[in-house]
Amino acid sequence: MIWIQKKREPRELTEYRQLPHASYQDMHGAPTEKTAPDGSPEDVYSVVLDSLMQEQGYICAYCMRRIPESDAKRAVKATIEHISPQSVEPGQALDYRNMLAVCSGNRDAQSNRNKTCDAHRGNTPLYVNPLKPDTLATIQYKRDGTIYSNDARVQHDLNDTLNLNSDCDKRRLKENRKKALQALLDHIKRKYPTGNIQAYCKRELECLQNEAVKMEYVGILLYWLKKHAQ
Repeated sequence: MIWIQKKREPRELTEYRQLPHASYQDMHGAPTEKTAPDGSPEDVYSVVLDSLMQEQGYICAYCMRRIPESDAKRAVKATIEHISPQSVEPGQALDYRNMLAVCSGNRDAQSNRNKTCDAHRGNTPLYVNPLKPDTLATIQYKRDGTIYSNDARVQHDLNDTLNLNSDCDKRRLKENRKKALQALLDHIKRKYPTGNIQAYCKRELECLQNEAVKMEYVGILLYWLKKHAQ
């Protein structure tokens, strides 16, 4: 999980919210003047989701998996998540500042232990918030890919509410974070077998932070680079 900096909301959402009886549910099918790359019309929901994905670098706001997802059989669309659940704050359902783009979370799994992110969270309140960097400050990673925090509130959100250390075969979040870190370490070892890596870590840190399309699981890379750039 990394800090997400909100941008201006899409004009289409601003205009839609001013309509009588506008609702989050009816964003699906609400027409706009935009068209998708294949020429099909885009509704308000699609426009908002596209904007959210762009500002997040096309990774899930929680697990940092690539969105939209794809596997050998099909592509899986991202979805819109409300930081404050609609059941708790219905008045914020159309508030762009309350929206994130998230992965599927394996929401079709029969067992809840195999779900992650908002699919596992449900309507449970969260303390950790990717829009508030102070709530992310204690997040750390182990070499085996485990994400954790010494702050009990954050740890509960990461491990229990969002299930970000899931070992489900379709998620493999710990394993994938470990692989991402190992790829970085292997690259550094080849390029700097004996040299000082501090300068490289600083450059790579800045590069990853400024990428328009973020690397999957970039949080563990940023964490490691920050430690070794000092």
